Amino acid sequence: MKAPQFIFILGMFLFYVACAKNDEPFPESTLGADAEKWEALSIKDYDYTLQISCFCMVEYTMPKRIEVRDNKVISVAGVPIEKVNDPSYRTINGFFEYIIEQRKLDPVVEKIEYDSEFGFPTYIFFDISEMIADEEIAYTLTNFTPYYL
Repeated sequence: MKAPQFIFILGMFLFYVACAKNDEPFPESTLGADAEKWEALSIKDYDYTLQISCFCMVEYTMPKRIEVRDNKVISVAGVPIEKVNDPSYRTINGFFEYIIEQRKLDPVVEKIEYDSEFGFPTYIFFDISEMIADEEIAYTLTNFTPYYL
């Protein structure tokens, strides 16, 4: 097979795969009810403890207290966010966005648990591909403390 024919066939295959993907919104029951509960509370100032589980350095996986004020992360374990510069440290709204983005990748495994009182995710795990080792990451959110001002 000549190179131009191979490139054409590969291009058509990739086009077919991209078009075959289901881009319809996720059923409301998988994200909507919990996200709506969280949004209805309008909590903009809160702290929580985040533990990241991955094949990473121990320092990275240690639980860290996240401070959020006016819906912005301001510190991670007492260190100003400007000095941390890591997208894993998010607001709770950021974790809802993360869930939506990960679902677009059509994961082979998804496990999400939500807080029954506030509606935010307390455990998030995605395995995007069985063929890739060690790309899995889980987030556990605990010790949530809202500040009603």
